[in-house]
Amino acid sequence: MSGNARAGRLSERRWLIVLALVVAALAVVAAGCGGGDEEGAATTTETTACGTVTIGAFADGGLTPFKEKIIPLAKEAGYDIEWLEDEYGVTLEKWFADAQNEAGQYDIYLLDDPWVPQFAAADVLEDLGAAGIDGEDSDWIAPMIDMGYWPPREGPRVKGFEDADPTLVALPFVGDLQTMTYRNDVFTEGAPATWDEIIEKGKEGVAAGTIKYPIVFRGVASNPIVTSWYPVFLSYGGAFFDDSWNVTFNDEKGKAAADFFVTTMKENAPPGVVEYDSDQEGAAILGGDAGAIIQYSGNALKSDDPAQSQVVGKLDFGVVPKQEEAIGQMGIFIAAVPKGAPHKDCATSFLAWYTSAETQAALSEAGSIPVKRSAFEVANPGNRLIPVALEQIDAGSEPRPRTPDWAKVEEILGIELNKALQAGSGGGEALDTAAEKVTDYLTQQGYYD
Repeated sequence: MSGNARAGRLSERRWLIVLALVVAALAVVAAGCGGGDEEGAATTTETTACGTVTIGAFADGGLTPFKEKIIPLAKEAGYDIEWLEDEYGVTLEKWFADAQNEAGQYDIYLLDDPWVPQFAAADVLEDLGAAGIDGEDSDWIAPMIDMGYWPPREGPRVKGFEDADPTLVALPFVGDLQTMTYRNDVFTEGAPATWDEIIEKGKEGVAAGTIKYPIVFRGVASNPIVTSWYPVFLSYGGAFFDDSWNVTFNDEKGKAAADFFVTTMKENAPPGVVEYDSDQEGAAILGGDAGAIIQYSGNALKSDDPAQSQVVGKLDFGVVPKQEEAIGQMGIFIAAVPKGAPHKDCATSFLAWYTSAETQAALSEAGSIPVKRSAFEVANPGNRLIPVALEQIDAGSEPRPRTPDWAKVEEILGIELNKALQAGSGGGEALDTAAEKVTDYLTQQGYYD
């Protein structure tokens, strides 16, 4: 997901707007939000604060602006945030157990968005729409709010939810998505518009001695390689499944994307790219070796940090390249309230306050990608990537397929793509092999009649 987002200064005008919202929130809190659970919680007019709202989060620099800038505002609005942070690798299992057992350790989970289907299908999350949060507000970034509905409002649905009405069970919290970072002394006319342009002009940069490789990406099996291949696949017009969960990623478009990825892109990337993960691809772009990279915002923003980048001033941001379209992957922090939360009313009240246009504008000025469109329009966004992120959203940005089994699908696909990348050929055949294995797995899971 996202990484270190660079915090910016909040304008005096925006602070005044947010403080006005704080006063309004205090009035709401005083009117009806107690500090305990719903049964027996005190809700007298003497209450001036909701009390503690416990948020579970995984460690990620993309949450730094929220922690540094928004938590103090929440305190003034009457929300005492208790922040419980764990490493990414332990949070899914830990929170899912908490939710299933209704243990009540957390009021809010900050989920990685592909986890929503697992929690939602298990019926362990509160209906936020019934709690008064408006998921139909036109100010939401559409693909972000869509990720909060279960079953999905569009696309295929898993068994048991074919005819269910979509329910808002999670709210976008901090936005994140893939964009392109490129060398402006190689691509001197602006961001390269196509994959072919990256390769062609990148080669010119290599010949001139400006860079060593036109492009860099992650090649490690499973999630890393699939994430790097994702924008190539989408730009070629690929789709993972049809509306009945039949595999379609190995159609003609998918195979063309895979062949380009494992041959042309490999030939123009560092020699050890099959073993590259985030650290290695980051070192290549920040160290001045690579001409372009597709990455999430946390790593992109390291471009402007002299402590991490050797080419400060030479890296710019743009929309991902296109073949048919310029579409990247979207992956966000998304908030959910477990049914066992001890302070449900306060949790939903906080989320309503936090996702308001005013607070989202403050988040944008603090340096995070907001989840409301109006917040992109602030006069002083906290970093220069935020306007580009909106350009990418409007060009195309898609979440991963909404199924509890996506992690397994991604693992199978990533293993086969990595084998083809090692060989430097056979991308289409790799997809055929992956398609057969994915179909077998989904058959075992009961996806097909």
